[in-house]
Amino acid sequence: MIDEAYLHLISGLAFFSGSVVLSYFSIKSTGSIRFLAIIFLVFTLVHSLYHVTSYIDQEFLSEGLLEPLSVIILILFGASYLVIKSRQEIRTLG
Repeated sequence: MIDEAYLHLISGLAFFSGSVVLSYFSIKSTGSIRFLAIIFLVFTLVHSLYHVTSYIDQEFLSEGLLEPLSVIILILFGASYLVIKSRQEIRTLG
């Protein structure tokens, strides 16, 4: 069985590798998609850092700071998506 600490390390590396793709996408895109990509990029970097700090047993930093911060950023991403999507629907109606 794999230890929980190693799962944090694997998850951190997976999130970090996903952020490389998001970095390229946010550089190449424009407009509201770019804004959403940057917010999601920040989320993946913070969440990757959360997993790495959990792996090295920095509980206050990981559980106390980075985990709530990543949740806040993810909620910000969802709210931004809803605002952008509602503006697009209003434009198509009008």
